[in-house]
Amino acid sequence: MPIDPQMLERCRTLMDESDAVLLATVNGTRPRLRALCNLRRPDRFPSAAAFCRAQGLTAFLATSLASGKIGDIRANPAVAVYYCDAANARGVMLSGRAEILTDPALKGALWHDSWAMYWPARAADPDYCVLRVAAAEVAGWWGAEPF
Repeated sequence: MPIDPQMLERCRTLMDESDAVLLATVNGTRPRLRALCNLRRPDRFPSAAAFCRAQGLTAFLATSLASGKIGDIRANPAVAVYYCDAANARGVMLSGRAEILTDPALKGALWHDSWAMYWPARAADPDYCVLRVAAAEVAGWWGAEPF
C-alpha cells in the first residue's frame, strides 16, 4: 500500500532533520545496530544534503570498507535504516538492500572535511565508501499513528 502524500512529506522532513540515522545489519544470526551521520542535514553537511534530499526515500551513508558493517552487508545486504525524533514519538524505518559504492564522483560529492581524521587521503581514500539504501519498505510511527 503506498504512503499518502502527507505522510510521505512527513517522512522526508523527519529524514532531513533527524540528528543521526541508525543502520541495522545482520551478522550471521545476530542483528547489529550503529548510529551514523545523517548526510541530509544541511546545517552539518551542506554539500551532501541537497544531493541526498533529492534522492527521496533513499539513504546515503559514509563508512569504511574495512568496517564490520561492510562485512555484514557483503554477507547479507538486507538492512534497515531508522530516522527518529524520539522526543515526539516520530520515526521512519526504511528497509532494503544496501549497495556499497566507491564511485569517485559520488564520494567527492558527499565528502565532509571533518572526516579527514578517518580517511587521510580525503575523498580519494580507498577505505572511504558510500552505502546506498533504496527503500523497498517504509514503516513507522507518527505520534500514536502507525503507518
